[in-house]
Amino acid sequence: MGKEVALYIDRNHQRQTHICCRLELLGLELHKARNIQAAKEMVKKRRYRLVLIHLDTMGNEIFKFCSFIRAGSSHTIIMVLMADARISIEEKLFDHGVNDVVTGKQISARVLARRVRAHLLHCIQPSWPRTNTIRLKDTIIDFARNEVWCNGAIHRLRGILADLLKYFLNNPNRVISRKELWESHIWADSICSSAKDGGKTFDMGVSKLRKIIEPDPSRPQIIKSVRGIGWKLAADFIERTEG
Repeated sequence: MGKEVALYIDRNHQRQTHICCRLELLGLELHKARNIQAAKEMVKKRRYRLVLIHLDTMGNEIFKFCSFIRAGSSHTIIMVLMADARISIEEKLFDHGVNDVVTGKQISARVLARRVRAHLLHCIQPSWPRTNTIRLKDTIIDFARNEVWCNGAIHRLRGILADLLKYFLNNPNRVISRKELWESHIWADSICSSAKDGGKTFDMGVSKLRKIIEPDPSRPQIIKSVRGIGWKLAADFIERTEG
């Protein structure tokens, strides 16, 4: 098992370096960001076990950012550092999904490291990934829950989309035409009445799937178009996880 990964966001380079040295002694893999823009891009690309934020770096933007992290994962530990205790701000941080607020002298690197260790020991990891879970590059698909985790958010696989994705996964690296989909079990459950309608249904289905599973839907790398025929799922992205 690899190291647990943490993100520390702080514009003060000296403080960030000092605290990271302590946190690395816990066996964490540390990623660093100096501003909210860089931090948001990093959170979009992966799920962090711990996100540590210094309030001075974000100001009032921290509330939206914490909500953004929490929307993507209910299991990420979010800790905020504040130079001075301010009850109204602390209350608002907790309302936006923060697990812990550390103020004043408690920010001492030694004390903070122990506090982080306590959270890591007592916060339960999610059951993901499981037997019925598949990873496509940075996208995680859980068919037991019909859920997809991508770009820091969880999406539901509804209706025809789940069947369509399973069909692609069962036929990796093979060009699948609209006619094949029309003749498949997916079409048998469709309410459309003609092949022309079916073609539109699958076009829209693939477009919706890309918005859910592709890190960049405007430049699809997982489900690729084959001009004039249909689509192909890139097999080199598939990684079935173990339960």
